[in-house]
Amino acid sequence: MSGGRRRLYLGSLVALLLLLLVPFGVQNSYYLQVLFRIFVFAALGLAWNLVGGYAGQLSLGHVAYFGVGAYAFTLLVRDLHWNPWWSVLGGVGFSVVAALLIGSITFRLRGPYFTLATIATAEILRLLVLNLKDLTGGAVGLPTPALFAGASTDRAFYAAAVLLAAVAYALNLWADRSRFGYYLMAIREDEDTAMAVGVNPARTKLLALLPSAAITSLAGSLYASSFHYIQADYIFSIDISNQAAIVAMLGGAGTALGPVLGSVILTTASELFKEVFQTAHLLIYGILIILVVLFLPGGVIGFFGRRSRRRAQREPGPFAGSLSGEEGSPRHSSSSST
Repeated sequence: MSGGRRRLYLGSLVALLLLLLVPFGVQNSYYLQVLFRIFVFAALGLAWNLVGGYAGQLSLGHVAYFGVGAYAFTLLVRDLHWNPWWSVLGGVGFSVVAALLIGSITFRLRGPYFTLATIATAEILRLLVLNLKDLTGGAVGLPTPALFAGASTDRAFYAAAVLLAAVAYALNLWADRSRFGYYLMAIREDEDTAMAVGVNPARTKLLALLPSAAITSLAGSLYASSFHYIQADYIFSIDISNQAAIVAMLGGAGTALGPVLGSVILTTASELFKEVFQTAHLLIYGILIILVVLFLPGGVIGFFGRRSRRRAQREPGPFAGSLSGEEGSPRHSSSSST
């Protein structure tokens, strides 16, 4: 393992430990709930990043796995009396099966057709849940089971969200440096060329979608339990898919740290605008997103990466003088003596 990679892993571990200590210093319930949303959407953005960032597939139907996880978790506890944590894992199983079915169909398509197909599948699931009133409660919705109880519930939800985001971050780090990740990036850059060199795009994208759906499902169960109630119109809302994609694009799609950074910026800005501007906060929030998309196409990580590369190009290297034949260099001395 190289020194740079060892420092990255060690720094990530230290950051995780520090984040898990935050509830000991933050006692306010509102702040803990905001932090919980930041890390839930960081996990969602990181899950989306595996498919949308590394493989370049603009999926706007990830809310399907979010909703399937939340409803499966709730129904397994209510109707089959499963333990809540086993029900969370059951929800993951349902979401992975749904991802297999949806991915095997939608990954045959490309570009806007793929994006529209993912939106359509999420919408079909929403309508299905709305119409199965006896099972899902229809438009009224269902109360959700509690994963945590007691006075420190907010702390427990926060810690669970941080751990989920950490797992999703580790998966992104692996994708960033593994052969499988290079396959995904090759598909993103040119799918036909990737096929020509032996990559199977449909199978590779489907393999990336499975862990992505599993993480999204876990986030859905956690989110549903924290709000004690689910409704199809909200839990299958395309807004959740959009926010997962925007978080990744804002921070830097195709990078491991980008979605985390994007979630911190977007969720914090949303809360601040809500407090300061009240009635106009959604308008300002939308303008901010448009400005970022127009002027930061590579996200915040891409912006700072470009600045760093420009600075490195401007600064002369340690042997720049000798290579260019400046005074004092061996080459210059030799030519002078002749």
